[in-house]
Amino acid sequence: MMVMGALCVLCTRAVAADLAGYSDYDKANSLYETKDYGKAKEAYDALVKSGPWSANLFYNRGNAEWKLGDGGKAALDFERALALEPGHPQARANLEFVRDQVGAKTAVQTWQERALTVISGDVAAVLAAVCGWVGLFCLAAAALRREGRTAPVVTLVMCVLAGAYAGGCMWEAGIEGTKAIVIAKMAQARVAPADAAPIADVLPAGSEVLAPEVRGQWTYCTLPDGRRAWVPTDAVEKVKLG
Repeated sequence: MMVMGALCVLCTRAVAADLAGYSDYDKANSLYETKDYGKAKEAYDALVKSGPWSANLFYNRGNAEWKLGDGGKAALDFERALALEPGHPQARANLEFVRDQVGAKTAVQTWQERALTVISGDVAAVLAAVCGWVGLFCLAAAALRREGRTAPVVTLVMCVLAGAYAGGCMWEAGIEGTKAIVIAKMAQARVAPADAAPIADVLPAGSEVLAPEVRGQWTYCTLPDGRRAWVPTDAVEKVKLG
């Protein structure tokens, strides 16, 4: 397993080398490197509020939050880093490390779901559009030709299959876009929106829920085991910003 502190230093130095002058981002990174994690987090918070966002910004803030003992917020920011850059290896490794340390609960992905997350929703949308136009061209070519229809028909079939896959990726990306993370030390999911209601599950920090519907002090969502239940609204936060 990768060491979190070392990862942040390597990442920030690489980014800082591309920056002109000593920016606020550099200052935040320097605070982290001197182990002033509280001030580093405050500096990263200010950068998140002012923008622009980057995977490395959320990744570094997640490292600072972990050093401060906030596993839930750390997992949330690693998720945000991956939402911006799915191939960020350090964010993926640190997310797995944090969840392993705090015992977070996550839904087990099937092989079909994993296959549908290979490309992002934006890339899938482009692929679907290309397949649609190429498919229409092939359909027209097959209809107008009396001979030599094999190539257009084969291409059309391939476009249909690729388009279906792209549609599945877009659907899965939509589900991933509803993800929220437990930021409290522990959240009790209940079968009804009331403190006296029976407990459906206990979710440690860093656990994930889907499709949260905020209804005042309670949020109705899908738990990692697939059941629907209520959790305190202030115990979870959506990965998607804005």
